[in-house]
Amino acid sequence: METIANLLPNWHWYYLMSLPGLLIGFTVHELGHSLTAYFLGDRSQVKRGSISANPLRHVSWLGTALFLLFGIGWPKPLRFDARPFKDRYLDSLLVAIAGPVASFAASVVVFLSSALLVSVLSASGRISGEQASAVFFFNRSHPLAHLTLSEAMQNATVWLVVFTNRIWVVNFVLAVISLIPLPPFDGFTATLSLLGHIKEMRIKQLTGETPPPALLESRMIEPASNPGKKQTIAEIHFKLGAEYHRQQKFDDAIARYRLALQADSAFGPAYVNMGLAYKATNRREEAIHAFRGTTRYASDEKSKAQAWA
Repeated sequence: METIANLLPNWHWYYLMSLPGLLIGFTVHELGHSLTAYFLGDRSQVKRGSISANPLRHVSWLGTALFLLFGIGWPKPLRFDARPFKDRYLDSLLVAIAGPVASFAASVVVFLSSALLVSVLSASGRISGEQASAVFFFNRSHPLAHLTLSEAMQNATVWLVVFTNRIWVVNFVLAVISLIPLPPFDGFTATLSLLGHIKEMRIKQLTGETPPPALLESRMIEPASNPGKKQTIAEIHFKLGAEYHRQQKFDDAIARYRLALQADSAFGPAYVNMGLAYKATNRREEAIHAFRGTTRYASDEKSKAQAWA
């Protein structure tokens, strides 16, 4: 401990007491995420082993080290599969904020328990109000803050108060830090999900329809069946492209979709299917370009909605 104090003059053994709080905090935080995702339909949480009270399944060792040294850390990054969700964006938002909410709830419960413990010890004369305040809020100017770890371990009352204090402090800090809207924090996922939900609501207002759910977002648009109606050149090429698409001849399908768009630059289904064909061949940039083309040039709102999805 003296060696650590020499290397890190501002470090205190109080921080070492944060380690149990971190293990509890990480577990509560990640269980909040995984249980919420599971009840919303994401069964992959079971396969990943995320629904577990074992702290080692939720610990980020880098996040733990940084928390002990600088007071800022994090558990393992949030992982979930949004495809089974009924409302992809709204449910993703709920999963993202479930961790911080669980941490905050744990912080409140332990804080009240710790405050009750301090009150009982103070009323029984085991510790004075000044001492309780010094330990509870870590007052560096008070003599108790200068106890060595071995001295604190010999004083069961001080040790118990510090132990409970560190648990609620760690959970509160985890709740606040995880809401930062930057990767890898939960706030980033929550922000993206909220923006996606707002866009989805706007599309619904424009079209009167709910955009395709996540499970159907990769399904190609089938050619319309209108017996007796003369097909346009764009519709002929689109129909041929769709046939190639079903056979997974994606390059041939893309070529036909391009011919359809040359004949009719506002033919939305051709943009959408071309984007899906590019996506199927892992050409992400081309897929994004095709979907953007739908939102800009397509004449039908249904294609625009699917492109947004």
